[in-house]
Amino acid sequence: MRKLFRSFERFDLEYLLISGQASILYGAATFSEDVDLWIRPTAPNARRLLRALSACGARIHKHTPPLTQRHMMAGHGFHFVIPLRPPVYLDIMGHPPRVGSFELAFRRQLTMDTPWGRLPVVGIDDLILLKMTRRLSDYEVISNLVRIRLRETPVPSPLFLKWAARNTFRAEDRVRLCRALGRGTSVGECRRQIAAEIARHQARDSAYWSRVIQDLRSLRRRGLLLPDGVPVRELR
Repeated sequence: MRKLFRSFERFDLEYLLISGQASILYGAATFSEDVDLWIRPTAPNARRLLRALSACGARIHKHTPPLTQRHMMAGHGFHFVIPLRPPVYLDIMGHPPRVGSFELAFRRQLTMDTPWGRLPVVGIDDLILLKMTRRLSDYEVISNLVRIRLRETPVPSPLFLKWAARNTFRAEDRVRLCRALGRGTSVGECRRQIAAEIARHQARDSAYWSRVIQDLRSLRRRGLLLPDGVPVRELR
């Protein structure tokens, strides 16, 4: 892993660590199989990524279109495997859902000391938006991230408490936050609200990925996906 991130540094890749590994570094999760990155979605940065991956012996993993700016901005993921021990599975996005521009997120990043060096990690608020997926387990991670933000804010403002209450999906936590705001509610009522909110987030995420998958199927029918297992160094 250290070799991979050193290669990113060597080739001046502009990126943010996101998703599972970012959640682990914040202390909100304990396990993630893949490494997920959000890269600046420009053609020069994509070329830097490919050079960095080529230096590590990376190969195409699965369902990956050419790494063009159009495909990045369309929301596609790009998947690679790095032949380390054990292998590292790397998922790349240039324009992930629910968050704004890379430029703004890059300004809000937190540079963290990790076992792989000092890395740029997406900020907690952006990470929370990224984790509002179809996976039910992500909502426990989001609630943990909200707790971390609360611990870091000794004197929370009413506006911050409203944000925390809206973004926690743990009923007991939402009850306490609502009471701090002077609003009485029950655990049962919060559970009903949370279930409905999660269902809406899951539906939006499914709709987003349905569009991306349709585009991916079109690319596959036209033979435009990169073949699995092809070394990155052989890409043109």
